[in-house]
Amino acid sequence: MDRKRIGIVLAVLIGFFLIAPVSADSQVDVGIHIPYRIGIESEEEDFDQAIEYAFLVPDLKWNYFFLDDALKVGVGARMFTVILESFVYPIVTVEAEVENFVFSAHAGGFAFLFFGLYNDVQTGSIFLPEVSVAYKFNDWFSLGTGAMFFFAPEAADFNNFAYVGDVFARFTF
Repeated sequence: MDRKRIGIVLAVLIGFFLIAPVSADSQVDVGIHIPYRIGIESEEEDFDQAIEYAFLVPDLKWNYFFLDDALKVGVGARMFTVILESFVYPIVTVEAEVENFVFSAHAGGFAFLFFGLYNDVQTGSIFLPEVSVAYKFNDWFSLGTGAMFFFAPEAADFNNFAYVGDVFARFTF
């Protein structure tokens, strides 16, 4: 992909993240994740290990919610960055608030924008679901834990998948 196309895609994406939050049904979450467990489940062999060293993985998530009751359903985008490389992908989100707890489930993937040391737009059957629960201290800050799964049906079936467990701090705007 040439630099001009990457520049256009990045400009549209930045504009989207700057303009979209002005919508009344929009929600932007900025999170800091600390992975604590990683694993791979397969039919042949399972691998599961605690991560010995803490490292931070920032993320930015935007959702436009169609329902704004106790159960919210929305669509949006999610970006993860590891300083030198970042990627963005579309998501569908379901969120439920029960008192001070927020239960959340996301499913996304199939199209990815990579930027940083490697710049490209990729599509494929890569599916990234996530489940999490967070304790809401106020309207803009919560702490929680969750698990993200990685499915690549073209490479294997749904019995083979990778996962990451993490704790996070989330700022909501």
